Amino acid sequence: MKKCQHLIGESLLQSALLASVLILCLSFGTPALAEQPSEQYKIVFLLNTVSESNLVFIRNGTEYTGEQARDHLQNKLDAAGDRIHTAEDFISYLASKSMITGTPYYVRLPDGTQLEAATWLRKKLATVK
Repeated sequence: MKKCQHLIGESLLQSALLASVLILCLSFGTPALAEQPSEQYKIVFLLNTVSESNLVFIRNGTEYTGEQARDHLQNKLDAAGDRIHTAEDFISYLASKSMITGTPYYVRLPDGTQLEAATWLRKKLATVK
C-alpha cells in the first residue's frame, strides 16, 4: 500500500511539473504569436473588411457592394495561387487595380470622398494587431 501511495505521489508531482512547464511555455509563447498575425490572417481580415463595409467599391467605372468586391478579390486571389505571399502582395497585385485595364480601384466613403482602394486597404491593414 505504501508503495502505491509513493508511486501515486510521484505521478502527481510529475503531472504538476509538466502542467507548470506547459503553462509557462504558453504564457511566453502566446503574446509573441498574438503580436504577429500571419499573412494569411491579414489577407482574410482585408477580405472580410471589404465585405462587411457599407462602402461603394468602384472597378472600371462600375459601382459594387462590399460583398461583390470581396467576391471579385477572392476570385483573383484564388487564380493567383501561391504567387501572393503577404497582405501587401494582396493589395499591390490584386486589390489595387484592374489587371486588364490597369485602372485603379476606388472606394467611396459615406461622406462621398473617393479614395484609391489600395490606400484604404493599407489603412485597414495598419489596424491589424
